[in-house]
Amino acid sequence: MRIGVNTLPLFPGQIGGMETYTVNLLTHLAAIDRQHAYYLFVARYNRDLFNAQCQHSNVVTVPTLSLQGLRYAERGAAKMAGSAGRRAPRLSRWLVNATANAHMLSNIRKRKIDLWFCPLINLAPGRIYIPSVVCIPDLQPAFHPEYYRKDLSDWYRKRLPASCREATKIITLSEFSRSTMVERYDISPEKIHAIPLAVGDEFLFSKDEAALEAVRSKYNLPAQYAFYPANTWPHKNHTALLKALHLLRAKYSNQLPCVFTGVARGGHEVFLEAAKELDLTRQVLLLGHVERGDMPLLYRGAGLLIFPSLFEGFGIPLLEAMASDCPVVCSNVTSIPEVVGDAALLFDPHDPEAIADAMHRVLTDTELRRTLVRAGRERCRQFSWERTARETLKVLEEAASVGAPPRMASQ
Repeated sequence: MRIGVNTLPLFPGQIGGMETYTVNLLTHLAAIDRQHAYYLFVARYNRDLFNAQCQHSNVVTVPTLSLQGLRYAERGAAKMAGSAGRRAPRLSRWLVNATANAHMLSNIRKRKIDLWFCPLINLAPGRIYIPSVVCIPDLQPAFHPEYYRKDLSDWYRKRLPASCREATKIITLSEFSRSTMVERYDISPEKIHAIPLAVGDEFLFSKDEAALEAVRSKYNLPAQYAFYPANTWPHKNHTALLKALHLLRAKYSNQLPCVFTGVARGGHEVFLEAAKELDLTRQVLLLGHVERGDMPLLYRGAGLLIFPSLFEGFGIPLLEAMASDCPVVCSNVTSIPEVVGDAALLFDPHDPEAIADAMHRVLTDTELRRTLVRAGRERCRQFSWERTARETLKVLEEAASVGAPPRMASQ
């Protein structure tokens, strides 16, 4: 079977856990599956991520623009229009996507692709005449459209149900997400498969003390710190964490530094303003996007992982912290309790005082820390990328045997 994989939505360093998912999944599929051929549809901005996953002859580079490229083209068009005395046009992202989709459709036929796999939320192109599988990690945009710009929220409102309807099979990352899809879109439970994630192999080799000291020096890390790796999306709840740090200082006289990684997103300005208003700028260390190889050492050097997210389809940092012997203190909502089991201290993410109290407990109770570290080691052993790949392969093969949905096959 020839399996085509659409990786175009993957902008390196921009999409957090879904980049980790896609790269690790394809790496392990290539390692375990000797029966099928994989054709990776990539773009100029991400093709270097997949050098090890597929033979060069099976990589299709789709002519498209990255988000940065689109903005650059729009600025160029505006400059030309201005010099000619005309109103600046706004290039249509729809047109850019339509061009990419047309190229993919052509190559799907040319390469005789038997099954189309979209691991990144959207089934695109949507109108194809072969079986297809899409991975949708969660329905956060449907439940919380206020977290997104209106144009993006409108796009999700259209594409999420359409992708669910048009795909032969759906993969998601947790039973929580699976149940919400069944309820929200009235999808047959047999169509949706919950397949959990895991941690990368780099987390197996993070105990080198010299490497840890090198990372401490590289980022000028304090002796003790809390760690929160998350892009500043509104649902990541950075502001509540800042309020908790303020309470930790006021209530327990603990000026705990907190190290943040991730790129600036929709909640970034609010985050910066809150840090300033709460007089926390000296306790907040913003590292931005860091090299993947440094992440295990950032976890290992931390006093705890603090994870106050309001909505997760899985939450891969939870497992990464456990693999690094870093105690986990996290929200008690959505898929998070399902992922951590009894290996974390949970809190209400809407209550900054509850967050502060939980952090204080882990920082001051030595036996609790040991218990969480020990339970975390056991918990993360229940997840592996090989398992993720094998369960995904089973879904891909089932989709191929079922065929395209009747609505699509009749088009």
